[in-house]
Amino acid sequence: MPINPERRTQILDAAIDILCDVGVGGLTHRQVDSRAAVPAGTTSNYFRTRQALLEATAARTVDLHWQRVEALQSAIRPVTRDGLKALLSRMIDPDEQMRRITLARFELFMESTRREELRPQVKELQAAAVKSATLIIEAAGFTPTPQRMDELSRLLNGFVFSNLTMQPEPGALDAAGLVDRLLSAFLD
Repeated sequence: MPINPERRTQILDAAIDILCDVGVGGLTHRQVDSRAAVPAGTTSNYFRTRQALLEATAARTVDLHWQRVEALQSAIRPVTRDGLKALLSRMIDPDEQMRRITLARFELFMESTRREELRPQVKELQAAAVKSATLIIEAAGFTPTPQRMDELSRLLNGFVFSNLTMQPEPGALDAAGLVDRLLSAFLD
């Protein structure tokens, strides 16, 4: 059967929704077929094994991450320090669609602690986060070291994870203030 790119994307987006809604334990070919509203067996035609489905889903979250970074960069020009602060603040306080994708990404991170074969994909997910943050910060005129960017990315990931799993009180989130303090600590 020839690969239909739109169908493949439909399947992977359904897999992301399943990861977000019920976790990795609910990610089966049958569940993805149902969620994607495709005929039974379609997902297994595209991804023969559950591992292949998990790997492709991880790759799709990387693609969606880059799409979001590009959209945010286009919306905030030029990337000055204030623009950088605004951009990073929006990245760590995601809208509903990005919140779901981020929850799926964290679900993959957690699963990789139990499934060694997923670790290469998780490393790609983290590398994409570090690279995108590096590109954004360099566009603002800074030249951070790779170690600093890895540290900053891990701190921001932890902040996002905490806010997604333990909802802060309304109005309690000061993403801009946090970003400003982190930028001062890491870049000044």
